[in-house]
Amino acid sequence: MNRAISLHRLQQLDQEEESLRHRLREVTAALGETPTLQEARQAVQRAANDAHRWAVRQRDLELAIRGLKDEITSAERTLYNGSVRNPKALDDLQKKVLSLKKLQEKREEELLEAMIAREEAEEAQKQAQAHLVEVESAWRRDQAALEAEKGQLEGRLGEIRRARAALLPTIPREDLELYRNLRRTRGGMAVAVMRFGACTACGMEVPSGRLERAREMDLFFCGNCERILIPEEALL
Repeated sequence: MNRAISLHRLQQLDQEEESLRHRLREVTAALGETPTLQEARQAVQRAANDAHRWAVRQRDLELAIRGLKDEITSAERTLYNGSVRNPKALDDLQKKVLSLKKLQEKREEELLEAMIAREEAEEAQKQAQAHLVEVESAWRRDQAALEAEKGQLEGRLGEIRRARAALLPTIPREDLELYRNLRRTRGGMAVAVMRFGACTACGMEVPSGRLERAREMDLFFCGNCERILIPEEALL
């Protein structure tokens, strides 16, 4: 049974290595910025752009209103200082003042809307920034955990490589070829444990006559799935 035990040990190492490498690929892929983090940062940028846009709009409207007020003041001064005597010119000037005041009123309404929109945009920016802080904090914790797990996986893979390197020279070449062929054709399982007289891989019971002979053979095969069988008690 020593040959079967060695092959079973090799299979355990190979299966664990495959599982660890699969997980290592997952961990490596998960390292770096996540879509959630990227979206949170983009949300902050969008909110900042929105707040900036409304701030510019508010400033432009304030400048426009200031210009209108100056223009109205100048027109009213001309209207009332007696420098214009022509009735039609006076009428035109009065209409201009009224038009300017209506435009000023409209711009002041727009300014109020812009100020409200700016306040809302700045509040949205603060909320987006707060959310980003939370997301970044969780992301850093996750990254630290992933880095730690990656280190553990790589450490264990190193142990498996060393154990495998020590085990391989003890296994005959023909046994290794048989093992590799069976793993390739039997879904990665070349050696199956025999429990209560049955193959745990396919469930087929081993005839009692073959069971007796099995205990005297270094390599014993399942009559159904053709895997190498090893009695469970041999592993204890």
